[in-house]
Amino acid sequence: FGSKRLHQTILRPVPPARVPVRTPSPMSASCVLGGMSKREKSSDTVSTFDRSEGASSCDEAVELPRQDLYSLLLGPSHVGTASILFAWWPTAEAWSHNELIERCTRCLPGARPGVDLVALPRLGEVEELWAAWAAQQGLGAWQALWFDPFPQHGASRAAPTPPELALDEVVAALPAHTALGSTFFYPMYLTSAMAVACERYGMPAVGDAADHRICQLGCAKAWLHPHVNPRKRVPSLRNALPAASAGPAAAVRGPWGYIASSTEELREAMRRLRGELPCGTRFVLKPSWASGGDGIILNVKEEQLGSFDFPPGEEHTVILEEFVEGRGDSPTLYMLAAEPCGPLADQILADNGTVNDGNCWPSVLASEQLTQTCVAAAKDIQRVWGLSSQWGLDFVVDRHGTPIIVDLNMGRPNGNFSVRLWESRFCQHLYMHTSSWKPPAGITAKVLFGALQKRGLAWDPGSLQGVLVYQHFHGQSSAYVVASASSWEKVDSYVGRLQVLMAELSDGGSGDSAYVVR
Repeated sequence: FGSKRLHQTILRPVPPARVPVRTPSPMSASCVLGGMSKREKSSDTVSTFDRSEGASSCDEAVELPRQDLYSLLLGPSHVGTASILFAWWPTAEAWSHNELIERCTRCLPGARPGVDLVALPRLGEVEELWAAWAAQQGLGAWQALWFDPFPQHGASRAAPTPPELALDEVVAALPAHTALGSTFFYPMYLTSAMAVACERYGMPAVGDAADHRICQLGCAKAWLHPHVNPRKRVPSLRNALPAASAGPAAAVRGPWGYIASSTEELREAMRRLRGELPCGTRFVLKPSWASGGDGIILNVKEEQLGSFDFPPGEEHTVILEEFVEGRGDSPTLYMLAAEPCGPLADQILADNGTVNDGNCWPSVLASEQLTQTCVAAAKDIQRVWGLSSQWGLDFVVDRHGTPIIVDLNMGRPNGNFSVRLWESRFCQHLYMHTSSWKPPAGITAKVLFGALQKRGLAWDPGSLQGVLVYQHFHGQSSAYVVASASSWEKVDSYVGRLQVLMAELSDGGSGDSAYVVR
């Protein structure tokens, strides 16, 4: 993963004696904006770095290439490294206090000290978090670019949207030593307005345009199914995966289902599915535009279909699909264009499996065959979509061991991607447990960071183990990662001790963060 392990799809981190280090080829002068640069096939050359020789940094292990997307996001920093401006704010439609504090701070682990920039809303809890985080991680005050989250502007219909106003303010605050043309703008959503603004400022953008030729990337999960109305039908996942005799991806499918644009079509979809699937099959209803489990109805009944509220406009669809009876494991795969960002991860699921509350990476449950099968399916999907940046797939493994693609995550960096960026810059693989909790009132980020340090839980870059908290908002889900270069047993030990601390901070409660027993 990254410059040290590009293309790897291994089941477990490699043994501690030797780490594969991939040396990307230089990028061609014609490649650039908004995604992956084209690389020569010679980039598949692999060299090895022997950790027993005691090299002190990744810079000593690899020959640094000229900038491409892989080395930009995942490679080690060095003199001349291009900086990334992380602007992970929500869309104009979702511009709210809670969305701003959560989205904008997701990127913090990915920001390299002395290199990258972070756009943050000028809100008290974010300023408090940044002060504690920057002190702990050695980031300079100049690396945070603050913007007014709720600017006043006229009522004209042509008035700029909040993201546009925020970008103008952020660009105006860029440090004097920062050149626009060599700073990569990495938004949460590369909307058409953001793309136009980037062109205006001459900033190369990282990401895929939200207005994809197939559909809006935020509604990509709808592509898993054909439309129930043949007149509205376009190619879907059923057309993308190869026939049963065409290789490893043949073992992968999507759940059987349809999309619908009206209540009448939704009822028709249920009628068809009942005729196509075994008697007693349960169904799931999913809004195709929603994320984070919003709006999902498990075991939906026919009488509930009439009460589903379609938003105005025919572009919105809803998914009705079989409920996959799984064996308990739900792997997820992060991709960077056509390449996997390392092996599968196990999702930590909450709310009856509808909400992802984190990952365990690399997967404890996935076999090498399952990993390779899922990667092959992702590459088949990528050949249809032609994405240039980060995206992902979620699977459920059914009772027969078949991986079922239950979600496509496109159009924004996936939930734990910044943690993968952070991990990629170490010269050893890490076992990582990411999750979240809801901090109680009265416990500031500084107090929590101090408590972690006092208990011997705080991340130790020397021993490569500990807890890294990168969000802290009272009463709102706040993310953390527990990592170790040693073993899952060491991670579990830290998670257990962290649970105890969180319970004590929550006045003796049981705590809200998930714990996976292995």
